[in-house]
Amino acid sequence: MKKQKFVKSQSLKGIKVLDFAEVWAGPYGASLLGDLGADVIKIESFPRRSLTRPLVEDARVADGPGPAYERTTSQIQGNRNKRNIALNVKHKEGELILQKLIEKSDIIIEGFAAGVIEKLGFSWKKIHAINKNISVISMPAWGVKGPYAGYVALGSGIEASVGHALIRGVSAKNTVDIPGNFITDATAPIQVVIASLVALNKRKLTKKGSFIDLSQAEAFAWHLVGPLGEWTLNNREAQQLGNSDRHIVPHNCYLTLDSKWVAIAAENDEQWQGLCNALDEPKWGLIENAWGTITGRLKYRKEIDSQLKEICSKMNSDKLVDIIQKNGAIASPVVDAPGMFSNLQMHERNWFKAINLPYLGERLMPGFLWNMEPDSPIYEFRTEQVGEHNEEILKELGYDTQSIETFYEESVIGDHYVE
Repeated sequence: MKKQKFVKSQSLKGIKVLDFAEVWAGPYGASLLGDLGADVIKIESFPRRSLTRPLVEDARVADGPGPAYERTTSQIQGNRNKRNIALNVKHKEGELILQKLIEKSDIIIEGFAAGVIEKLGFSWKKIHAINKNISVISMPAWGVKGPYAGYVALGSGIEASVGHALIRGVSAKNTVDIPGNFITDATAPIQVVIASLVALNKRKLTKKGSFIDLSQAEAFAWHLVGPLGEWTLNNREAQQLGNSDRHIVPHNCYLTLDSKWVAIAAENDEQWQGLCNALDEPKWGLIENAWGTITGRLKYRKEIDSQLKEICSKMNSDKLVDIIQKNGAIASPVVDAPGMFSNLQMHERNWFKAINLPYLGERLMPGFLWNMEPDSPIYEFRTEQVGEHNEEILKELGYDTQSIETFYEESVIGDHYVE
C-alpha cells in the first residue's frame, strides 16, 4: 500500500503567533491557529510556572518517569503545534527578547487578568509602537474594563457569573452537586480563531493591527440565548431540566441491559412513530392514542419515561441505538472517555492520532476540529517541553550560542523548573 503523504496546512502559512495564554481556553485557541499552519510560539512562563505545570503529581498527571510538569494532561492536550520558549520577561534581557519577537509577529494572545500585561510593561500602546501591524487578543474572564477588571477566574467562575451553572443539573439537588463541566474552555478557542482571522483580514484593509477585547464571559453568554431570552422577553427564569427538554418527549437517558446509558429523543410525531416501531409498540404512535401527539406526550411525560425505562432495561445498548436510528428517531450511546476509543465512527475517520510523547511513549491523542483538502491539519509538533525551542527561536532572532548560554546562566531562559 502506498504510504499517504501529509502536507502541513497552508491556510495561515507565514503568520506568526505569540501565545501568552495559560491553562486551556487561550492555549488551545493558539493550537487551532497552529493546526491551520501558523507558526505559534508558546511564551512559557519562567521561572514562574503555569497552573498546568505542577511540580508534584496530582490527578492531572499521567503515570510515567520524568518531571510531573511534563506529564500533565491539560498541558499536553492544549498545546500541540507550537514551539516553546521559556522566557523571564521580567528580566531586562527577557524583555528585549520579547520585543524582538513582537517585531516579527502578527498576533499576540494573552489571557491574563486585566492589567497584568500592562504591569509587565507591554501595554497595547507599547506593543503597537513596536509593531503597528500586530494584533492583540486580550481575553480576561470579564474583559479589560469594568468593575470586575483585574479579577482572576477559571472556567467555573465564568460559568457561575453568567448564570450557566445554575441551569445545569436538576432542581432536586443542591447547588454543590452541579455537574462540573467547564464549557467556556471549549467555546473560547473557536472565538480566538474567529478573532484572529477577522484581525488579519482587517489588517489587509487598514494596514494596521487591532486590539481585541475578548471577554470570555460575554462571549459565552451568547451560548445562553434561550435562558436569557426567557427572562428578557418573557420574564421567566430558566429551570433546571436535567436530561429533559420542555418541548420534547421523550428526551432522556435510559439504562440498558448491559449497564450502559442511551440518550433517546423524538422531536416530532414522525420521529415518535419511528421510535414506537423500533420498540415494537406501534400503537403508541396512533393519533387516537393519548401519546400520539406532542401535547399528549408532554402531558404524560412521566408515564412515557417509565415505559421506556422498562423496555431499555431489557435490551443491549448497541442494538437499541442501531434499531432506533434505523427507524428515524434519535438515539446515541452515553460514553465515557475510554468509550470514545471504541467508537467505530471516530476510528473510520482516523480521528485519534498516535503521538510519541516524552516520558510517556506513544499515546493516542485527540484529533482535529476539521479536515481540509488538500492540506488537513497534522501534528507538526506534539506538545513541547519547557524551553524545548529556546535555542532555535533565539538564533532566528540573531543571538549567538555564547549569548544563549549566558541567558541560561542568568535565568533569562530555562528548560526546567526547580523541584
